[in-house]
Amino acid sequence: MMQSWLEIPSDSDFSLANVPFGICSFPYSSSTPLSATLSPCTPRCCTAIGNHAIDLHLLAEAGLLDDLVMTASGLDESGRGEIINNFHPRIVFSQPTLNEFMSCEKYVWVAVRNRLISLFLDSSSSNDDNNYSGVISADNRLQQNLALQSQCMHPLSTALYHLPASIGDYTDFYSSREHATNVGIMFRGRENALQPNWLHLPVGYHGRSSSVFPSLASSATTTVENDCCEGEVTPIAGGNRMSTVRRPCGQIQLDPLDPAKGSIYGPCKLMDFEMEVAFFVGGPTNTDNEQQQDQQGEQEQQQHRGRPLTLSEAQDRIFGYVLMNDWSARDIQKWEYVPLGPFTSKNFATTISTWVVTSMALEPFRCETSAGVQGGGGGGDPTPLEYLKDPNYGSLDVNLSVSIQPSSTSTATQICSSNLKHMYWSSAQQLVHHSVTGCPMNAGDLLASGTISGKEQHNFGSMLELSWRGSREVVLDGGEVRKFLKDGDAVIMKGWCQRDGLGRVGFGQCSGKVLPAIPFPYDSPNKKDESAVKESYTNFKLYGCGMSSCLWTVRIALAAKGIPYEYDTHAPININLDKKSQTSDEHSSTNTMQQQVPTALEFTDGDNVVRITQSLAIIELLETAFDHRGGRLLPLDPVARAKVKEITEVINSGMTQRLQYSSVLGMIDEERLREVEKLVADSRSSSGGGASVGPFATGSFGPTLADACIAPQLHNARRFGVDLESLCPTLLEVEKKFNDHPWFQNTKSKT
Repeated sequence: MMQSWLEIPSDSDFSLANVPFGICSFPYSSSTPLSATLSPCTPRCCTAIGNHAIDLHLLAEAGLLDDLVMTASGLDESGRGEIINNFHPRIVFSQPTLNEFMSCEKYVWVAVRNRLISLFLDSSSSNDDNNYSGVISADNRLQQNLALQSQCMHPLSTALYHLPASIGDYTDFYSSREHATNVGIMFRGRENALQPNWLHLPVGYHGRSSSVFPSLASSATTTVENDCCEGEVTPIAGGNRMSTVRRPCGQIQLDPLDPAKGSIYGPCKLMDFEMEVAFFVGGPTNTDNEQQQDQQGEQEQQQHRGRPLTLSEAQDRIFGYVLMNDWSARDIQKWEYVPLGPFTSKNFATTISTWVVTSMALEPFRCETSAGVQGGGGGGDPTPLEYLKDPNYGSLDVNLSVSIQPSSTSTATQICSSNLKHMYWSSAQQLVHHSVTGCPMNAGDLLASGTISGKEQHNFGSMLELSWRGSREVVLDGGEVRKFLKDGDAVIMKGWCQRDGLGRVGFGQCSGKVLPAIPFPYDSPNKKDESAVKESYTNFKLYGCGMSSCLWTVRIALAAKGIPYEYDTHAPININLDKKSQTSDEHSSTNTMQQQVPTALEFTDGDNVVRITQSLAIIELLETAFDHRGGRLLPLDPVARAKVKEITEVINSGMTQRLQYSSVLGMIDEERLREVEKLVADSRSSSGGGASVGPFATGSFGPTLADACIAPQLHNARRFGVDLESLCPTLLEVEKKFNDHPWFQNTKSKT
């Protein structure tokens, strides 16, 4: 078993054999390091190791996710493989969802996971004890960097969990034979339990992605009040935080025995859970490239046109799995489901666990399904059609359980247990069938298994089955009984894999508490979100002088956001300072700030052409309009942001501007440059110093606007022979770091 230098409890869901991915934010406190470049309340990409959430954004900023290795096996971290050049971890892991990471090819997921394992692997761990046959070796850079540890590692108990991805589409299947048989017996009798098509294809229906919500609970054991949290949360057994689900209202059949009598409106009386496992689609969209080429110039070509996936391709498109509770209103469902299936009885709430357990982590737990084989045996089942025939047919040995905790007690009672192996149709077959007509499958799409039930009563995955349509009682600890869920009931789902020689691979929890229905009529204000930032800015064009420090700083900001612009291929207005070209009519037509060194950013906003002429104004625009994209030069945390602006204001107030121009050669004020050195040194010291400070100007682990402004000042000081070694040693140390950063490479002034 792989051992980590970080303490991991033996019963932790998040051993080194797991390494799941999720989106977390954290509460702000007075002890939060000022060197953090993201506000703690900003959602960011994380993984979970033991009892800690690990900030992948900071690991990427610190360079620990650079130079990832790709090999055919996807397991080699020894350096023999090819370096992955088309993956940009600083951008990918600065996003508030995993979609961009999910959209990468599988070899990227494997490489990132292997690197994370290596960063937490104890160098003394025996290679023979882990499942990777020694091909992942320990990387001790994080273990030795106490400063980075103090900022990137957070107790799971302090985390607020968000949806792992922006879910474009959600599909729910009906793939457990045992569950489908039980429901069929209840409603059609044993002779007609399965519909004629069920054994020929994975039956499914399209769900509602807007009502998929994250479970706020993890495997942590401490309740933490979090100012970042919105909505209602409830502490449950063990101290976890819990999301809530409102009992729905809708149309219910007036007479259960006579549908001809019509319906009434009211709260659902038969509230139920469904124990499911869902997977996120990853990889590039299955685009029909030939059709795309035939339709060049058409507006509709901007949307992906899909093509069918093969089973082999589908296996590599499964990013990872989560637990799911697909809440159901059985009485509403009974009235509405004929002839097209469930509608409002299923669209009010679906809860998922928030740590995505990768397909790579679950691969060692492959097993036979409860069916054993599909067709070809003595059972008389039909053989799947060729496109669904899987030579590696099987499932995953994932243990599942559901507990109910009434509002009257702090004790939860386990009422059922099941296993993902009770799936007749596999995840790959579901994905292949979903795409068979040419449906585009996008990264972040969510596909669910349907209720997972086993053969025995204690393996049934819903109250509908456990109570057998309300005909028998489910007894809880303490004597309370249930046929369906009551208001105040907390439903707690867990899932995990365990095997000798491997660490535990778990999903955390998928939990939710039932709140009372809102009676009709009700007040439902529709609050308009006025904070959305318009992203209609296109066709960027940068003007400036190659000697300009301001131009250099703006180019760094554009690189940080990954914004393409005309500069290298379309020569900017070339200003010759000695000839005072900045005062020419040609220049003034572009930059109205005459007599100044020109930097101007031009772009289109709809039908309008916009031109901004001051570097800090340009950068403020980029940071605001593209806040969701790339990295940030201005931290969101107010104190960290002020520290950055403190330095940039001094630099841009003219203190070191005289270093830029040949016309002022010999007028360098070394004393004022020394003040920049002191300001940066003091700023880094105030960030904690020593073991708690990052390598950049304000003590952060990623570059900020302060670094972007310092870079050209040091460059120009060298041009005029300033002795920087003795004058500003701190700035030179910072310079070594940002010179290696991707945002700074290929952006230097053209001198």
